[in-house]
Amino acid sequence: MTVVRQLSDYRSPQEAPEHKVASLDDGYMRIATSISKLKPKLKMAGREHQVFDAVIYCTFGWNKSEDRVTNTYLAEVTDLDDSDVAAALKVLAERRIINLRKSGGLKLVSVNVKLSEWQLFKSVKTAQKKLGGSAQKVGQKDISGWAKSPDTLNSLTKDNIKTPLTPQGGESEQSLECLDYYNTLTDSRCSSAAPFEKALNTVKAKGICYSAEEVKLVTEWAFKVWKNKPSPNNLCRMTRFDTYLSDALKWKDGSEHNPVACPHEELVCLWNAKFPERAVEAHEWNKSRPAYRALERVWNGKTNNGAWREVKHIATVFDLIRKSRLCDGLHDKTWLTLDWILDAKNWAKVYEQARREYKQSKQGVTA
Repeated sequence: MTVVRQLSDYRSPQEAPEHKVASLDDGYMRIATSISKLKPKLKMAGREHQVFDAVIYCTFGWNKSEDRVTNTYLAEVTDLDDSDVAAALKVLAERRIINLRKSGGLKLVSVNVKLSEWQLFKSVKTAQKKLGGSAQKVGQKDISGWAKSPDTLNSLTKDNIKTPLTPQGGESEQSLECLDYYNTLTDSRCSSAAPFEKALNTVKAKGICYSAEEVKLVTEWAFKVWKNKPSPNNLCRMTRFDTYLSDALKWKDGSEHNPVACPHEELVCLWNAKFPERAVEAHEWNKSRPAYRALERVWNGKTNNGAWREVKHIATVFDLIRKSRLCDGLHDKTWLTLDWILDAKNWAKVYEQARREYKQSKQGVTA
């Protein structure tokens, strides 16, 4: 019999905690030195400091001068309650530290880059007590001096917030526009616009460079057509960009994809009817699933007769696959799912095998 000598004998061994190290390789935030110097002087409650830092992250952290945010999102970032976030935003706006405005029913928030308008202290009485003067003069000397400095003038204007100078080199407004489009489309958080800057500065013909619209078109095409989410470096691989753009233009014109939009729900229902053992939950079938785009790729292909695929054609394909030897002992083949079949590495082989077996059965050929 084992003798228990310590309480720890009852406990399961704990895994060693993971030590996360901050690194510039994971991204960094560009913020004017003037703001960093003034922030420590702000006399604010803890929650107001937290929300202010979150506003800076949502704007300057994403190379934006303004952003659409909700109290719920800021609550997730700061780990505060929605009510605390709302109260903190109100105080920050009243003290002219941030700007709040509404546009089309959306709340837009930004850091007030006019530093001379910031109220450093919580109230007028506190300011007068601290400085022994009128609230009009609170911190005005220091702030106005920073506001007129070359550093502030070069980094806090609306235009320069979009095109800040960074150690990575100058990034134009167009490259940041392409970066913002990429992040929005792919739900990413890339911080470097350098690949897009390279594409925009590459001459395609007769001294003319690629435009931002062309870069964004290639981004949209790659995201919707490629199997995996493209990275900015892969998109802006200039030895292939001309081919990418040509394919993207054909895709946009409709010459390379089915004129009828892919009826995802109907096709998934067809699959579920043929393969109830491998049925797909409707709410699980969305754009974040790789097979979602794979089904669109199959739909945008053509049949052997050169016709665009239709619902009845996909229904026939599913039926042939179900009758093929691939589905023998299906209960043991847990890997055989719609996602696996639609994978680019498997689709053509599965389809061809199912058709070949069907033809052999019609001709009376035994396997």
